[in-house]
Amino acid sequence: MGETVGADDQGRVVIPYEIREKHGDRYRVVERRDRVELIPLNDDPIEGLRDAVGDAFDDTSIEEIKRESRETAQEDALDELSGNR
Repeated sequence: MGETVGADDQGRVVIPYEIREKHGDRYRVVERRDRVELIPLNDDPIEGLRDAVGDAFDDTSIEEIKRESRETAQEDALDELSGNR
């Protein structure tokens, strides 16, 4: 489906009903060198992650995924603060 939409005076763009029905109401706006993309976001980010990676986390609980994510984010932040990146 292709449709042309424009931004209003405040920069808002209306996403057509059919697209919102199919993909939802939340999108990540990604700026590329030559275009802007809207990436649909799942209401449940963990479920979205599961959708994106298939069965890679089938045996992992949501609590474990969250714990590992927090630990990795903390390690990355500490590395960045210490200049290891």
